[in-house]
Amino acid sequence: NQYYASGRYRFDFRLDLERAWRQLGDDYVFLIRGHHHMAEDVPAGTRPDFAINVTTYPDISELFLVSDVLVTDYSSVMFDFAPTGRPMLFFTYDLEQYRDNLRGFYFDFEAEAPGPLLATSEEVVAAVADIDAVASAHRAAYQAFTARFCPLDDGKAAARACDRIFGS
Repeated sequence: NQYYASGRYRFDFRLDLERAWRQLGDDYVFLIRGHHHMAEDVPAGTRPDFAINVTTYPDISELFLVSDVLVTDYSSVMFDFAPTGRPMLFFTYDLEQYRDNLRGFYFDFEAEAPGPLLATSEEVVAAVADIDAVASAHRAAYQAFTARFCPLDDGKAAARACDRIFGS
């Protein structure tokens, strides 16, 4: 909801990449993908090998394959990433504004999110640093989310479609 002019949106990046690098170190790499209308605004950070702008990368599914964790806000990528079984963190610093004034949700996001809702950059970095414990704490919510929203995402959808269209 941040913009410079009509149709020209601003990427309001709230993650402190320098602090994240100091806490996480060189074993981590953040792939940052903004909305395609914001490609020029997405920061690469001051550590070139720590944060990489992948906004213009053509296939997000390939980025999912090389990612260990998804950090997002309210993006529908949560539905696409869920079948990977990998942890998701939700950076929801503007939750009340988004929920009450901007867009709202089609489901009970706060109750059903398949990962923690984190309000600060510090919380996001701490969750990344302790991702195994965070994933474990949200395992039941994750399983319920994938059962509800991704029941057919088992790697066999194309085979089922061909069987339905052409017969088995």
